[in-house]
Amino acid sequence: MSKIISFQAYLPLGLILGEHEEIAGAIGIDQVDPEGNGRAAGIQVGDVLRAVTACQVTMEAPTWQLLAGGIGQPKTKRLMFTTDGVPLEQAIQAISSNRMDPEQRPMWLVLERLVENDNRI
Repeated sequence: MSKIISFQAYLPLGLILGEHEEIAGAIGIDQVDPEGNGRAAGIQVGDVLRAVTACQVTMEAPTWQLLAGGIGQPKTKRLMFTTDGVPLEQAIQAISSNRMDPEQRPMWLVLERLVENDNRI
C-alpha cells in the first residue's frame, strides 16, 4: 500500500536520486542528507518522486510589440513537471530549474511513499 504526499523545500535538497529498483520508469530517493533541506521537509529514503515544480523561461510580448517587430520580454513560468517515465537527468534539470524562480519560493515535490497496511480509511 502507498500514499501520495507533497512537500515544500528549498534548494539544495541534499538528496541523491536514482532509478527505482522495483518500479520501472520511476525515480527513487536513494539517500537523504541528515542536515539537508529535503530531510527537514520530511523526505525519506525509499520515497518515489512523482512530480516537482519546475521553472521555464519564455518570451512574452504584447501584440502591438510583435506587430512592430519587437522580441518581447523574458518571463519565468512555474509549472508542475511529472517525473514518471522521464530520464533521471531530465528530473534533475527540472529540480535545478527552481533556482530561476524570481520569487525564490520553495519548490514542491510530490512523492509516493510505501506504508504498512494499517487498515486506516
